[in-house]
Amino acid sequence: MADRKTVTRQTFIGEKGIALIERRCLEMGHLFHPRRVDHGIDGHIDLVDPDSRAVLNLTLLVQSKAQDRRFSGETDDGFHYLCDQRDLDHWLSGNSPVILVFSHPGSHEAWWVEVKAAFPDAVSRAARRVDIDKHTQRFDRDAAQALLRLAMPRTTGLYLRPASITEVLTTNLLPVIEMPPTVHLAPTAFTDYRAAGGALETQGRRESGWILRDNLVLSFHDLRDSPLRVLCDGDPERHETREWADSDDLDTQHRFADLLSRTVQGSYPELRWHKDRKHMHFRATSHLGPRKAGKGPGSRGRTVFGPHTSKSDPQRVGYYHHAALRTRFRRLDGVWYCQLEPDYCFTTDGYTEYPFADRLLAGIKRLDRHPAVRGWTRMWANYLRQEADLFTDARPVQFGELATMTVERGVDDLLWGPAPSGAAPEDDQDPSAGGQESLDAVLAVADADTQDLLSLLQDGESDEGAPRRRSPGSKARSAGLRTPRQGRASGARRGR
Repeated sequence: MADRKTVTRQTFIGEKGIALIERRCLEMGHLFHPRRVDHGIDGHIDLVDPDSRAVLNLTLLVQSKAQDRRFSGETDDGFHYLCDQRDLDHWLSGNSPVILVFSHPGSHEAWWVEVKAAFPDAVSRAARRVDIDKHTQRFDRDAAQALLRLAMPRTTGLYLRPASITEVLTTNLLPVIEMPPTVHLAPTAFTDYRAAGGALETQGRRESGWILRDNLVLSFHDLRDSPLRVLCDGDPERHETREWADSDDLDTQHRFADLLSRTVQGSYPELRWHKDRKHMHFRATSHLGPRKAGKGPGSRGRTVFGPHTSKSDPQRVGYYHHAALRTRFRRLDGVWYCQLEPDYCFTTDGYTEYPFADRLLAGIKRLDRHPAVRGWTRMWANYLRQEADLFTDARPVQFGELATMTVERGVDDLLWGPAPSGAAPEDDQDPSAGGQESLDAVLAVADADTQDLLSLLQDGESDEGAPRRRSPGSKARSAGLRTPRQGRASGARRGR
């Protein structure tokens, strides 16, 4: 049989994508016209007045991106796409709005984004990445009005500016409202923390909340009456805290910020400092069961420590998660704030770092979204602000509520994009590869399940109206799971 010309599978998918765009435009009440010659623009939409059915002589240019496999990083909530540089330059150089329509023709799903809105500055254009929210960017009849607004120039007819919206934004800045009135300092012969810590241990005590600088030891504790006296190589001095807190000297500010940071680190027995990760995280419970913390206004707390099952052996605990926090003390407009940056820590037994912790972090950064960051920030704020009770001493540094600011422009929360994910590897941006498969591969090496990791991010979201999920810890406990320690012990017994 003579060779016959064939049509590639991708051609069929592309044509189905164009057909889906045309069908959706008709459902919206607009008209789509595919181009006979395609140079980066597959066609244009003629917009139609929804009331009079008059053709408005307003057009939008359309580029279709159809495929039957998942887009990079695709989940039930969204995905991302890395644009070709030449295409991006072409779309941005014209005077007509250009929209990209992403679709899975096989499942009749489509989403859209306007190019100039997606790439508003040089930074975003250099990154070439566009993120799609599947819930708010559907290309269906609900998008009809948005397309009309996109094409309607302000100079045409009567332009009614949207009503201004005043919105209160909550920051991740926790103000310091109270601190000890006196800073104590004294000459010291110690120049490094290891040696100084060893000297303290000879006294049978471990003390925190002190720093070494320029042959001086500084603390809010009275150096004459505390174990820190062993570090002094001369008579201690007292200085009013305000001399340091209000100083305009940058070096003094840095010293004071360091002293605040170390004092706070030592004020919460449930927290442990991770030297390599440079963050604080919750310690494991004695029984390795879940620990919850952070109850407060607007939050019922979150599981800050808990076991997670092994994907390959659901009866065994694969790893433990610890809620972690990076802090940075800053003085803004005369007020000291603790800047909260939620983080995560993973261990095999509540103490030893999990060998695949970096892969779990990479996976969780890809799944992270603004609601998760907001929830963890609120949890940490509630926890750090908790008041002393009968069993705890008053903490030397007290915090107020998260700082807020009022702005005159409101943004629909549904339009917010994903959370910053600077730790996410760049290799998931390969448009030719399936991003979801890459994430699964990352987590498979760590023997972790994607949904289980996602539940860690969504823990506590029921406070904000989302369906409540059972915590991973409770799942492990109710299922009678074996911990790594228990697993090794039982294995050893079998060996004997």
